[in-house]
Amino acid sequence: MKIECIPVGDLQTNCYIISNLKKQALIIDPGAEAEKIKNKCQNYQVLGILITHYHWDHIGALFTLEQEYQIRANNYHGKEFFYEKIITKGHTKDSVSYYFPQEKWLFDGDFIFANAIGRTDLGGNKKEMKKSLEKIMTYPKETIIYPGHGPKTTLAKEAKWFSCYLKSLEK
Repeated sequence: MKIECIPVGDLQTNCYIISNLKKQALIIDPGAEAEKIKNKCQNYQVLGILITHYHWDHIGALFTLEQEYQIRANNYHGKEFFYEKIITKGHTKDSVSYYFPQEKWLFDGDFIFANAIGRTDLGGNKKEMKKSLEKIMTYPKETIIYPGHGPKTTLAKEAKWFSCYLKSLEK
């Protein structure tokens, strides 16, 4: 499988296109610039759209793409792409992450970034963020994290900082 990252919109939200050898694809977090995303997907059969949370910068192109591909977000349940949906509340009440166990890929929206965790003051909750961080620490350390903004990282790199994050969330 292959991942393409397309930074979109004013906040440069990472929209991801995951594709397989059969030229099938999933779109994750189409934050803006629907035409740019459609152009990247022109050689694929788009099977689904996954949303990590419903902040405007992650869903700005959602309606247009749902109409274009005649699919509804978070409604993909096929066998071509196997992933686990993980509830990772904290940044928002509806935050989820998508873990692809065979590849050890985690698409987490604004939950974990390179050298940081997501804000909790935009509809989130510090206690929920703490629980989500503790849950994600049970996943393989070699997991590659694909965040909603900025560069990718690994769980091993970010786990070094989790104790600091957890302490800051207790305040």
